[in-house]
Amino acid sequence: MSVASFSFAASYAPPSTAVSKINSYRGYSELTDAASGMDIDQYTYNMTTWQIANGGFDKAHADKYKSAYTGGAKSSWTAKGGGDLGTIDNNATVQEMRLLAVRYKATTNSNYKSAFKTSFNKAVNFLLTMQRSKGGLPQVWPKRGNYSDQITLNDNAMIRAMVTMMDIANKTSPFDSDIIDDNTRSKMKSALDKAIDYLLKAQIVNDGKLTVWCAQHDTNSLAPVGARAYELASKSGSESAGAVWFLMNWPEQTEAIQKSIKGAIEWYKKTRVTGLYFNKKQGRFEEREGNVLWYRFYEVNNDNYFFCDRDGASTKTQDFTKISEERRTGYQWAGDYGTALISTEKSYLEALAKMDDSYVPPPPPSAMCESDTCTTYIDGVNFIDIQGVKEANNAGFVGEGYANVDNSTGSYVTYGVTAFKEGKYTLFISFANGGGSARGYSVSAGDKTLLADGSMESTAAWTTWKVQSIEIELPQGYSELKFTSLSKDGMANIDYIGWMSEDLKAGEVEIPRTSIEAMHTERKTQQGNRYFVDFNRNANGAGVYFMRGNGKTYRVNGKTIREY
Repeated sequence: MSVASFSFAASYAPPSTAVSKINSYRGYSELTDAASGMDIDQYTYNMTTWQIANGGFDKAHADKYKSAYTGGAKSSWTAKGGGDLGTIDNNATVQEMRLLAVRYKATTNSNYKSAFKTSFNKAVNFLLTMQRSKGGLPQVWPKRGNYSDQITLNDNAMIRAMVTMMDIANKTSPFDSDIIDDNTRSKMKSALDKAIDYLLKAQIVNDGKLTVWCAQHDTNSLAPVGARAYELASKSGSESAGAVWFLMNWPEQTEAIQKSIKGAIEWYKKTRVTGLYFNKKQGRFEEREGNVLWYRFYEVNNDNYFFCDRDGASTKTQDFTKISEERRTGYQWAGDYGTALISTEKSYLEALAKMDDSYVPPPPPSAMCESDTCTTYIDGVNFIDIQGVKEANNAGFVGEGYANVDNSTGSYVTYGVTAFKEGKYTLFISFANGGGSARGYSVSAGDKTLLADGSMESTAAWTTWKVQSIEIELPQGYSELKFTSLSKDGMANIDYIGWMSEDLKAGEVEIPRTSIEAMHTERKTQQGNRYFVDFNRNANGAGVYFMRGNGKTYRVNGKTIREY
């Protein structure tokens, strides 16, 4: 297929969360922030003078680009045989390519335009040249003579480069201009195919099951390899997520890609740890209700996590207290690397199903009160008042959306209910709390506190909904239930409030009033005499009444009977 007619298949639409994750790899704000206050084209031109002869750029040079290169080393790293090294570490080179493409389209200065195009194509050649024959991308080029020469997923280096390669191949903005010719664009597509093939083949297999990846893999054998002394060959809980997000965005969902994604998600499910939080600042693991984490390193051949000090393999341990304080506080040993992947699995499987013409959308979810469908529920967006907004961004909710109160103490949302009878009622609240800890709330009606210290636990993702029950006591009649945040983070998002009682209704409704009649005939009374109780239905005033057969009605007050 010629590049002129090349486009990705449209039959597969990746989940929105996957798209959002990949978008985060397209940024170049480090450069535009540094350029703030100066002419952006001048800044970009200065940047081209810092480009290394092989077409790459060094990392952390954003501030240096404020001035043109005047001499000295252009890179902080030196090649094995001498000379400057280009790198894709920390978004280097690929972010420069994006800015060059943006300014090439926007500038009206012909000299700048020519310089930007030349620089961009040198960078393209850098990516094509640094790629190894089996498809992997190392951290640096030329070779540095250490772990940097290995294929590098660490800090998403290879994945960021692959996203840029994908956008160039598919003419995605800002690469949708003549900054690159069709022949070179075709080479980029071929290079990308090889990179994906490498990624699929490098995925670690345990007991016949696909798992995840190491932060570095050998160029030729594809085996997991170490980097710095405390970064041993391992399965990486952190870097592997980026690989899955890329594959989930790839429009050609081959059987191999689907198996790769599903295998990785199953691994994240299997290794998830709940109720634990890594406090990097304090250098310790802490129990924290609702928190979810994965470790940075796991054994290659099993799922045992480990830590390591600067002295290398001899210090490998599962006892975090045995590594030095400097390493405990100086490295991100754990984090929430997989929750978003797990919560996106359902959307991914649905996206695959939609590629089949026989796909039938599932019915909308029901409002559940424990194991039963709620008799009545209030949609989260049907509030009376809110300090916050209605939303429908996070999938999985029931109805039209959910209530998202402001992240502040005292933020609130209010719903109206009518109790036909005074008494206790059980409410079921569906909520999502993607924060790392529980969020407290209270419930009140007017001046009366119905629940002082409610708590909505972390659900680990804003697309994961849970239902909790609370019991409140209501007077007969209409009440406005005010849910109020007790912390600066606000409350969880409220999807719905449901219940099973027939005596509680949503909103303000009229309580039906009935008369209970008791026929009573005595020998000394006329036929048709009767007593009855009126609950104000007939506007007579609630009370007990006596109606004679002649039609006269009397109200009974204690021992007195008065004509009404």
